[in-house]
Parts: sequence; structure tokens; C-alpha cells
Amino acid sequence: MTGNTMVTDQGVTMNKVTEVIENDSVAGLKALIKEGLDLNKPILIGEEYDLEEYDDISPLFYAIRKYASLEFIKLMLENGVDLFQTDSDGVSALDMAIKFKRKDVIDYCIEQGFDLNSTTRKSGITPVMLAACFSDTDMMQTLLDAGGEINAVDNSGMSPLDYSRKLGQKKMQAYLEERGAKHSAYRD
Repeated sequence: MTGNTMVTDQGVTMNKVTEVIENDSVAGLKALIKEGLDLNKPILIGEEYDLEEYDDISPLFYAIRKYASLEFIKLMLENGVDLFQTDSDGVSALDMAIKFKRKDVIDYCIEQGFDLNSTTRKSGITPVMLAACFSDTDMMQTLLDAGGEINAVDNSGMSPLDYSRKLGQKKMQAYLEERGAKHSAYRD
């Protein structure tokens, strides 16, 4: 145990790190960095419930999902965190930002050169396909304006329009159809 943070072979437990992230404390993060905290060690989730197996998440992904400011996230990146990291399923920071509707992080990922038409996910789902699962048409427009392919197909033959239909996202489905999206898996 160091201070209020227990360090294990698997990663950092939820205490100081999660506290500064959840409070969006740039000063707190700077203090942890000064103490030598490794910002790449995964945060263990579930340990507080005495589970036999814990989930782990990178501090960057935790910051995105907890709505830490872009300033906080950039400080992490300036101190050794890789914006282009992926988890064991191939999920990226951009995917996490789309899931949690973090337009600021989406814009930043695009500015930093994320390829909107490739993926490291085992399913082959691209950022545009993931965005099609939600009803946020502004987010979709951002991805399309940045070069995202509206008719890309994943490993199971699904297009963004297919995802919006499958998940009942009628607003997104209409939005994509207005922009020329085509079904790949569904035949009308």
C-alpha cells in the first residue's frame, strides 16, 4: 500500500487514482504524477466488492467514461499515456468517447489522426458503425465530415445503417438513409 493506493501485480486499485479522475482534479493528477504514479497501470474494478475476479480498465478509458475534462486527459497524455492504446477487445479511446458521447474527446481523437475507417476490434466494427448504435446525429455528422465511411461493413456483414436498424435507432436510421447509407445485412 502506498498512501491511499494499493498497488498489486494486476494494477492500481480504486482510491487516489479514481478519486482524482472522478473529481476531475488536475492538481491532484499532477501531485500523483510527481509521486511517480504509473498512469498506464490498469485500475481494478470490482475489488471493493470482494469479487474473485476483477475487471480492469486503463486510467485513460476510466477518465473518458467519468467525463474528466479534456485538460485532464491531455495531462495524462503528456505524461506517458498513449491515446492510441486499445484494450484486450481492441476498443480504443475513440470508441470509448463515442460510447460515452464525449464530443470533445472525439474531436481530439480525430485531430490526433485516428483512422475512422479502420478498427482493431475483433468484430471489425468501425467508429461510424458504433456511432450508428446511438441517436446522436451530431456525433455521426462529425465522424462523416472527418471522412468516416457511411457504408463500411464489419466482419459479420453489418453496415452502420444495419446497426441503427437492429438497435431500433429510428432517428439515426433516417439520418443515415438521407445521406445515402445502404443496408448490407438487411434486405428491404
